[in-house]
Amino acid sequence: MSAERVGQLERVEPMAPPRFTPEAYLAEEEFAAFKSEYVDGEVVAMSGGSPDHAAIPMNIGAELIRQLRGKPCRVFTSDLKVATLEADGFFYPDLSVVCGPLRFHGNRRDVITNPTLLVEVLSPSTEAFDRGRKFAFYR
Repeated sequence: MSAERVGQLERVEPMAPPRFTPEAYLAEEEFAAFKSEYVDGEVVAMSGGSPDHAAIPMNIGAELIRQLRGKPCRVFTSDLKVATLEADGFFYPDLSVVCGPLRFHGNRRDVITNPTLLVEVLSPSTEAFDRGRKFAFYR
């Protein structure tokens, strides 16, 4: 931290968060004890969800599976990362759907680049980011 004297008070400037390359993030995430997302060089830890937050994607996923039966589409849980290559981000949407063959990020089998549909369940703590910056990344 850097500090400067202002009158009798000392103002302390917070340090910028460390920046990571996409490759460094993916290498760390592979063995991490918890999930995190990658946004423009920053790694953001994901928090746990409530029972309702966990049930909503399951209900939506069950209905999507029913609706997509017989079509070349698959529904995935939040264990599959989505790369937003143009916007330098890696995210774990609550659900993703891919119609057609899966396209992967490089040689990784846990990161897709061609979702057809993404589902994010909003919570009070993430709503602003999910509706704002994350939505922009997804587009």
